[in-house]
Amino acid sequence: MSPVPVPAASWGTLTSRLLPVALSTLPQIDRLVLATVATVPEWHPQHDTFEPFPVHAWLIRHPDGAILVDTGVGVGNQVIDEWYHPRSTSLLGALAGVGVAPSDISAVVMSHLHFDHCGQQGALATPVYVQATEYEAAQTPGYTVPDWAAIPNDRLRLVHGDQVIAEGISLLSTPGHTPGHQSVLLEAAGERVVIAAQCAFRAAELRTGEPVASNLNDEAWEVAARGSLQRLRALAPLTAHLSHDPEIVAIEG
Repeated sequence: MSPVPVPAASWGTLTSRLLPVALSTLPQIDRLVLATVATVPEWHPQHDTFEPFPVHAWLIRHPDGAILVDTGVGVGNQVIDEWYHPRSTSLLGALAGVGVAPSDISAVVMSHLHFDHCGQQGALATPVYVQATEYEAAQTPGYTVPDWAAIPNDRLRLVHGDQVIAEGISLLSTPGHTPGHQSVLLEAAGERVVIAAQCAFRAAELRTGEPVASNLNDEAWEVAARGSLQRLRALAPLTAHLSHDPEIVAIEG
């Protein structure tokens, strides 16, 4: 049975608006390292050039309530452990480490529903924003770890394209890595920061606007991926955060 999304206006002080309202200053962003992926299986497109990489999540300290972007890798899945040997960090422990309790989180944004991004969202009880296209794709066998990607109906907020979710905070549809990948745009006082997640795997892709084949959902998504990168670049000047590259990318106007 398909989930019934709850209207965004029902979930507290963070409410959707038709147009963004400017913040006076950019909210603080805490980058959390929730895992390190130590290996990939032989069939993985990055196997030949593989180096261990981090798995980031981000805490946006918005004045109306903290927003968490992505939730890292879960624990206890034998296949994931054998293929990727992730060295995971507890999401709740990472939040406690920056002085944040689960009750402080007003919303979770899932950039996409691959296992290394949705793995610990079940540890929270807050609304989860995910693109409807992504939620549908995640029902395909082998796409993700179903238990980790399962979002109860009362928490699910399906997004259709772009959406403003709070003052100065917008979700941007950036497909390519997955059919429903989304990025998060923060705007305030003439400054922009984008949490681009896995719109690019490495900083060079975002700098050049050219996607690499190994980061595509499949080859049919190359045009969409290039369009997503160009869309983010067109917001310059900005800084951008990526899920698996420690570098914070500066894109000049």
